[in-house]
Amino acid sequence: MTAKRRREGFTLVEVLIALALFALIGVAGFTLLDGVLRTQNATETRLARMAEIQRAMLVVTSDLDQLTGSVAGSGGGLSLRKVDVSGGIVSVRYDLAGETLTRTVSGPGGERSQTLVTGVSDARWSFHRRRGDWLDTWPVPDPLGASSGAGPQLGGATRLNPDEGLTAVALDLTLTGLDDRPGAAVRRLVSIPLTDAPQAPVTTAP
Repeated sequence: MTAKRRREGFTLVEVLIALALFALIGVAGFTLLDGVLRTQNATETRLARMAEIQRAMLVVTSDLDQLTGSVAGSGGGLSLRKVDVSGGIVSVRYDLAGETLTRTVSGPGGERSQTLVTGVSDARWSFHRRRGDWLDTWPVPDPLGASSGAGPQLGGATRLNPDEGLTAVALDLTLTGLDDRPGAAVRRLVSIPLTDAPQAPVTTAP
């Protein structure tokens, strides 16, 4: 009597279990890949944001390092005169327009503007004088101007006391979109060479 050959193959239950396992592995792999891509995208965005901020702070530092002794500022605006790469004197103005910190250079070659930092909710310039205190506005009028009721005039000539030399300038930025924190603060402090001569004001945009 011939023995029946054993039928080889998978049962329906085994096939369903295998499909379920493959589905779980696929979902896990997709979740892992999606997490890696999201992390990479967030890292690239943060690095680009940090590079933008670092470039802006480097530009501010370079401008103040090349200061010729003429600077004026208040609130989110700053104006100064500096020496450019060709040795000439140019005027530089910083302004907060909306949520963008801009830099405008005016000189013999005309005027050009550039965007330094975006996503800026607030920008504040402050000024340290030899007396040892920080001021929100520079230059400071002398007592004669103060007694006559005239405050600091950024667009006109303001007399300075010779002992009120500018020693440092600070820029405080309040940024959005940095480390997922609302109102992240960045500060740059630049020392100004100490001089005995009073500094002449320059014109800033109102």
